[in-house]
Amino acid sequence: MVWLCFIKNRIKQVGELMDSNGKEIEIKKIYNVIKKRLWLVILVTTITTAAGAVYSYLNKPVPIYESTARIMINDRSGLFDTLIVVIKKPPIMEAVIEELGIEQSAQSLINNIFVNRVANSSIVTITVQDRSQEQATITANTVAEVYKREVAEILNFHNVKIFAEAQVVENPLPINPPSNRMIKLGFAAGFVIGIGFIFLLDSLDNRLRSARQVEKLLELPVLGTVSKMNKKTIEMNKGKKTNPALRGETIGS
Repeated sequence: MVWLCFIKNRIKQVGELMDSNGKEIEIKKIYNVIKKRLWLVILVTTITTAAGAVYSYLNKPVPIYESTARIMINDRSGLFDTLIVVIKKPPIMEAVIEELGIEQSAQSLINNIFVNRVANSSIVTITVQDRSQEQATITANTVAEVYKREVAEILNFHNVKIFAEAQVVENPLPINPPSNRMIKLGFAAGFVIGIGFIFLLDSLDNRLRSARQVEKLLELPVLGTVSKMNKKTIEMNKGKKTNPALRGETIGS
């Protein structure tokens, strides 16, 4: 926010440079200021974008996969909601852990399982998330089988059927793919910071660059200017000089 305010104020200051009629804003001044140090914007943007890419690579999330099994609960007693809740209760989860032979607490397994009813149908989905898509598939199918068995013993309910088993998918896509958000933020931040540096350096430069600035400072008109001279210009001007002796002979003839 500080940089944005600085840039906004600086653009306003540059924009206040008026033409001779005092009405048209000299946008060209802003353009020339940015163009003069455009390399600075490119440099800063490149650095911040690269930093964002490195950060994204080093903090790449561990891929998580999910697999879904579907069961059908044919209930006419009005206990459908209760039967769904039972799926994620500790007795069912502990039986699943024992069935799979894994070292995991019932609560941690519950956190990785999501149970939902499909619309108003009798079909219920059991979705399991895991770092391994194969393990997620095995767990989802095991939960469905254990639930069917345990609910018959605990609640004496026998109308649970496996509607569709979870399947292992070839080349599965994780549910948390890597994000390029930090790269985009790095690019945007670099561009803003680069523009801010340009206007900061320009505001610190007190040199007079135009005849208008001299007139404004001294309150006197400029009668003439001296062109910038360099070695190449001097050599070109030497070649254009007229020979005084030859000129004198021409006049006297």
